Amino acid sequence: MIADGSGARILETLGSGHGFHEQGSSGARQRATEPLAAGSGRRDVGERPRATKALQSLFAKQLGTMLTGYLRDDAFDRLVLVAPGAMLDELRKMISPAVQKKVVIEIERDLTDIPTNELPVYLGDVVSF
Repeated sequence: MIADGSGARILETLGSGHGFHEQGSSGARQRATEPLAAGSGRRDVGERPRATKALQSLFAKQLGTMLTGYLRDDAFDRLVLVAPGAMLDELRKMISPAVQKKVVIEIERDLTDIPTNELPVYLGDVVSF
């Protein structure tokens, strides 16, 4: 799974020579709405980081629930998590112990905008294609 705070891609590889195949995506690739200070009509700069953190946490929880469902359906036997540091921290908190047991490696990197066919360049050392 490749994720950031606003979107995720679920990819599968079936072994050497098969590359990645996208299984699904979650979340809209959009920016979080900027909160406004009550009654002022202006953005309260101090509120944005908390709102962004809360949205990221909620998204990580949704991904954790989704991964639990996939595990229940035997959709994967090993899991590689790829996300920027803050999102990776949230995912660690939100995935179930059963899913955590399937995690073989965590990579702290944002690869959400990398085309699927270019991912082997970034992940070739850790995932067989």
